[in-house]
Amino acid sequence: MFRDPDKMERKALELLNRLPAFQSFMKEHSELAGLFNVPEDYAASGGIQGLQTRALVQQQVMNRVGGSNPMQVFSQQIGAAQGQLAQFKQKLTALGSGSGDIDMPQFKPQTQRSKPFLKRLELGMNLQSTRSTPWFPSTTDVGVSVGYRLSDQSMLGVGGSLKIGWGQDIRHVAITGQGVGLRSFLDVKLKGSFYASGGFEYNYQKPFKPVQQLPHFDNWQQSGLLGVSKVVSIRSKVFKKTKLQLLWDFLSYEQVPRTQPIKFRVGYTF
Repeated sequence: MFRDPDKMERKALELLNRLPAFQSFMKEHSELAGLFNVPEDYAASGGIQGLQTRALVQQQVMNRVGGSNPMQVFSQQIGAAQGQLAQFKQKLTALGSGSGDIDMPQFKPQTQRSKPFLKRLELGMNLQSTRSTPWFPSTTDVGVSVGYRLSDQSMLGVGGSLKIGWGQDIRHVAITGQGVGLRSFLDVKLKGSFYASGGFEYNYQKPFKPVQQLPHFDNWQQSGLLGVSKVVSIRSKVFKKTKLQLLWDFLSYEQVPRTQPIKFRVGYTF
């Protein structure tokens, strides 16, 4: 018992509870007595004098609700309340198109609003190849972009591209720089993984060497793009998504020389 203080405390309380003086002291000065103000004649037959009896309570209920059977009155009122609840349930069922539950709208919170600015940016790249024409060799546009997510359903961004020439045919392969481009784009989600895509671009489609030629926008061609994008999720440590784009350049018909109006691009998101 000396090694276990809790056991010693329980034994001491057991012995003290046998003493009438300790019982009287705890009855008057314990925390429970001070909390509830236990009277001296608690649990005695005289302590219940003045309390309302069951017959007195029933008499008061009869005087208030009327009738000789208050339980019957209560049952009638409960039945009326249940009838009103049944009517409300029928109305709610009608609003739910015949089902037991109301069809709630497919609400999805915008998770982008809680993200900081840098977390809403997406880096990407895309490739676009064009076959040779009498005016241009076979080229591949290598583009880079940075997009800002306006919401979970839309993204706005800018980027640039470098045009690499491969020559006129397989017998005349020559790697050359065929120009550069400036891009802007907007993607809006349609359904599932399909997006409506649009953009405006400036393309410099001439071989160049000195950088001083680039600022003169009179030599740049304008492109207006509209189309559809398909996003495919891939499991890769480098790329998060693959984007397939089919775009129509509605300004290509005004360009001299005219470029291809249909563009197909494959993009990757980091």
